[in-house]
Amino acid sequence: MALTIRNKEVERLAEEVARLAGETKTEAVRKALEMRLRELQRERNFDRVICFLEEEVWPQIPPELLGKGIPKEEMDALWEE
Repeated sequence: MALTIRNKEVERLAEEVARLAGETKTEAVRKALEMRLRELQRERNFDRVICFLEEEVWPQIPPELLGKGIPKEEMDALWEE
């Protein structure tokens, strides 16, 4: 499937990136899209973790403990196990 770019700014960016990287415009665009895809996947995974914490973990914590840290002694004990 062919991709046609009809935006002068996108064309200019593709040319500049390709020139600086010493690669073809096609390769520059492919790598840029791969990077963007990984970024979006990381954001989605992060959102899923936050959702899990909000829905499953935090509701089980007694209100008086929310927002409090773990005492240093307890944290040290966790690392020793």
